[in-house]
Amino acid sequence: MSADLVKRHGADACIGCGRCTYSCVAAQRYDGFSPRKVVEEALGGKDVTRTAGLWACTGCGACSQHCNAEVDFPGLVRELRSAGRKDRLPQPAHHGVLGRVARLSAIGDLAPRTGGWRTTDLELDERSDTLLYVGCIPYFDVALGYIRQDLLDIPRSAVRLLNAMSIRPRVLASERCCGHDAYWSGDDALFEKLARANVEEVRRLGIRRVVAFCPECLSAWRDLYPKALGSTGVEAVSVLELVSEAVDSGRIRLRPSNELLTYQDPCRLSRGAGLVEEPREIVRSMGGLKDMPRSGAMSACCGTAGWVDCDHTAKKVQVERLREAGSTGAGTLLTACPKCLIHLSCADRHHGEEMPRRLRIEDIHVRAARSLDQRL
Repeated sequence: MSADLVKRHGADACIGCGRCTYSCVAAQRYDGFSPRKVVEEALGGKDVTRTAGLWACTGCGACSQHCNAEVDFPGLVRELRSAGRKDRLPQPAHHGVLGRVARLSAIGDLAPRTGGWRTTDLELDERSDTLLYVGCIPYFDVALGYIRQDLLDIPRSAVRLLNAMSIRPRVLASERCCGHDAYWSGDDALFEKLARANVEEVRRLGIRRVVAFCPECLSAWRDLYPKALGSTGVEAVSVLELVSEAVDSGRIRLRPSNELLTYQDPCRLSRGAGLVEEPREIVRSMGGLKDMPRSGAMSACCGTAGWVDCDHTAKKVQVERLREAGSTGAGTLLTACPKCLIHLSCADRHHGEEMPRRLRIEDIHVRAARSLDQRL
């Protein structure tokens, strides 16, 4: 079965190159693992669904970015995980709490209360056909508040940015998980259940546009749902796309500062959605930008994905990224992904004192909302 999947993905081209290994976060974490080795073993008849590094793969897509043969290795890994789920599952982080959120939110008669983050200053419209999809950030706040106590500032800031553009979005009092992690862990049944439930709900409400601040939610709505279900009839856009357009047109203005900033590209935003310049335009409008050595489409992953296998080796990847950020001379590291924010903040919490230079770590939406120039 493994060999058949390799050939169907065209991944047999991997054995003639190996450039993927250079950029692979999992290869950095596990001795003896590489995308090319997985392919070689599969073609040799080995059941690679039992390979430990297969679950260390973050699906970041860096290998495909470097691949001369345009092999979708993350897609192959996803299918191998799906095929091997009965025999091997990843080690869940945080006692598996966040993985259970997806399963619980897929139960049809449950209505989780996820709207408690809203404040009275936010301009919302229950009749709007633009939905701000909040995703699992309210659950992150509960489970990971000891790492970041400001996670709910992200959806609040997203609304404030939309309001500054004269957009009053609809926000649901009860939202399900988008299913991104279920998809990449190979749990096809759970992903499709969440996808169908989410799409049916927005259709029922007459939603025409879904706006997301989380790159993984954006990926689910923009790429994964149409792939699994066909056309959803819904436009999916990033908050940062809208902000970048508004800054460029002069509809909103962000107050500049003299601070030097650096930026962590989320994998699903840069390589996935192709949004590389848009967040940088926003950063430049708030201060000076100094990119890390690995940035843009070639950016380094934050080291783990899907709340699994978040071990000491993943922490080494995150610490290395913080060192790169510190080497830029910037005072603040911005990112546009809640998971990047949490993972890098966790590494800073445990290893910040070891750094040659320690930076503040902030979400770009929160920083942009705080920088809004109200004089327009």
